Amino acid sequence: MKSHFWTHLLAWGFLSSLSLIGCNHSSEPNNGNLTVSGKTYLLGSAEPTSGVAVTCAGVSTTSDALGNYELAGIPEGRQILHAERYDCLAYSDTIDVTSSTRRFIYLTLRATTIWGYVSNAIDGVIQGATLKLVDQTATSDAAGRFEFAPFVGKSDTLFVTHPLYISSKIPVALDSARKQVNVTMIRQQLIILAVTEGAYVDESRAETNFRSSKSLLLSTNSPGQSGNQRHIYLKWYFPEILRDQRAKLVLGDLSLVSPTQIPQSDVQTFYVDSPWTGENITYSNQPSLGALLESTTTGDSRVLTALTTSGVNRLLADWRAGRPLYGIVIRGGPSSGSPASFNSIDAGLNFPRLLIIVQY
Repeated sequence: MKSHFWTHLLAWGFLSSLSLIGCNHSSEPNNGNLTVSGKTYLLGSAEPTSGVAVTCAGVSTTSDALGNYELAGIPEGRQILHAERYDCLAYSDTIDVTSSTRRFIYLTLRATTIWGYVSNAIDGVIQGATLKLVDQTATSDAAGRFEFAPFVGKSDTLFVTHPLYISSKIPVALDSARKQVNVTMIRQQLIILAVTEGAYVDESRAETNFRSSKSLLLSTNSPGQSGNQRHIYLKWYFPEILRDQRAKLVLGDLSLVSPTQIPQSDVQTFYVDSPWTGENITYSNQPSLGALLESTTTGDSRVLTALTTSGVNRLLADWRAGRPLYGIVIRGGPSSGSPASFNSIDAGLNFPRLLIIVQY
């Protein structure tokens, strides 16, 4: 009887020990010590992609240059994994986090419709512009509008051409389902302005009008001498488009051409400050002399550049401000020997002209 008692007692103690051991090793849920990691891809590509914002259980990160991401501190259990990037459709998936989990994310690029208008600051809408985006081509209609079929990509360059305008290229980010891209094209025009009035005056023949001469003579007095001065007067009109401040004069050149080599000499170009006409101008009847516009030295050439872009722009600025354009007078030239001789507006060849290039 005693033997059975001790046997039962030992058995109860052994089972109690097993029960205590089992309680000490019971599993508890993991409350935030797991990781979710992996790589991000674009659907259909074998190369990982970067810059994807990945979120799970309130923890966020961005995939690196190799497409890797890692989220630490994720609780065990069913969680929702989010991923997004500006040029892709949003990604969402439910995952079971039971241990440190690897998950590859595949994003779908968003299709973007690019549309807009082509115009010029002064001309307005531009019809017939050709626009190219990767392998698509569009043409602007009568309202200047264009539209491409939905385009899948991250970003690219829009190329725009038209025979009358400077070609453009515009970077385009494909970051929304529909994106308006308006194109402003720049026009550049070469304009040759004819000199409408041209004459010279001669100190030695102070009352004589030389309007009908085929030559324009230029010379100045030697120190201590007189009677040798000959000045050239020129007048023209700016085109009305230049009244618009959006039209920019990027090049100006007023040149006179000589049949022979020009003797080396100093030349000055001045404003004219009062009205005059080619029919009545003489040395004794000259208009008022204005401020100096430009100075130059001639020589080793048959061309005299009386005004450059700087001088033409000064005249243009005054004209835009409402000052009458009375033209210019050119003074200086050789102080001895023969005067410099240039073709007049009546010469029929190589006559004075003002060349300008305008952008708007």
